[in-house]
Amino acid sequence: MIDNLTSNERILKTVKGERIDRIPVMPFDTFEILQLRNGSEDLMFATGEHLNEFTNGWKRKDPLYGEVVQYAVESGCDIIHRTSFTELDRRFFLIPEDHLRIRDKKIRDEIIHREYTIHTPMGELTYIEELKKDMSTTWVRKPLLENKDDVEKVLSVPYELRKSDMKSFFKTRDDLGNKGVICCFVSTPLVCISHMFDFNTFLLWVVEERKIIKTLVETVYERIYSQLEYLLENSVGPLVEFGGSEQATPPMMSPELYDEFVIPYDGKLMDLVHSYNCFVRVHCHGKIRATLPKLLKMGVDILNPVEGPPSGDIELNEAKEITRGHITLEGNIQFSELELASEERIDKLVKRAILDGGKERFILTATEWPITYLSERQKRNYIQFIKSGVEYGSFDRV
Repeated sequence: MIDNLTSNERILKTVKGERIDRIPVMPFDTFEILQLRNGSEDLMFATGEHLNEFTNGWKRKDPLYGEVVQYAVESGCDIIHRTSFTELDRRFFLIPEDHLRIRDKKIRDEIIHREYTIHTPMGELTYIEELKKDMSTTWVRKPLLENKDDVEKVLSVPYELRKSDMKSFFKTRDDLGNKGVICCFVSTPLVCISHMFDFNTFLLWVVEERKIIKTLVETVYERIYSQLEYLLENSVGPLVEFGGSEQATPPMMSPELYDEFVIPYDGKLMDLVHSYNCFVRVHCHGKIRATLPKLLKMGVDILNPVEGPPSGDIELNEAKEITRGHITLEGNIQFSELELASEERIDKLVKRAILDGGKERFILTATEWPITYLSERQKRNYIQFIKSGVEYGSFDRV
């Protein structure tokens, strides 16, 4: 056993396959919550946007959440803090901001509709999302693209590389220090395109309008590559996380379509990240058994959440065999278990995950993070998750 490491050291050594004191344990993004608990009035994400108090304010107010955060801090939990940049917004084809207008409409006290209007040389496009009070997620009420005319409109907007304001990113990275590792989130080309459509329409067009989808994917790939290269040239890192094109995994799309629409583009983006000595993290829910060898070949360094059945189709020990020590696996306690299970069951699930994940290249985390107030059961289960993870993570007690 080696001396106690900082969270930053523990995570990076895990990704490199080096010896560690214990496996990293991540209940959720503790650093963000600590900032909230400290009452920061100027909390800024790397997007440059203020925290949306309407949707995320519950994090400040929930005493049960606060208890879990305090326990996580006292227990030395680890942090991979995800950030993003508006220039890489997956919803709008990376169009320049001066083509975009945003307007909020109050539907009820607890619901807001946020309407985005894109001005194009061929007419306007509209995207509407719904925000609910104290719910850290959104719902699409009107997709950006609904027909071929809409596609022509979005393609007509001239693109130019936008130089991101890096100050917020570096301040966050400095504030995080040795408490964890910062991670820049980037949606992959197919994910960007799928988010502009109703998802059923997108899947239909992949088959029936393949040429249009291919044009959109190739166009947004070039834009993502340019923006990402600019960030990397300006020392963004050490982790870059890609939304792992889970829309292209079974049963939504076939392995052949994955090979056509994902590998040629995602692979080059991952090569770009590696060329700057940074690490590739991929987030991909669902059934990944058929996809895992492809991710391995593309050079993925970290994969989450590696869901077991029934949500996924592969167990951790099987994933370890396939990846052969070349990918750090992150996972894989189901969020539903944290909502509904007993503390005894959480303890068993964590112990099993740690044994299957092994001493090397494994990070213990849940498959999702909470989006609203915790129940008393969730609070107890999160605390048990942390307690068991730290206790078994050194492999002295398993």
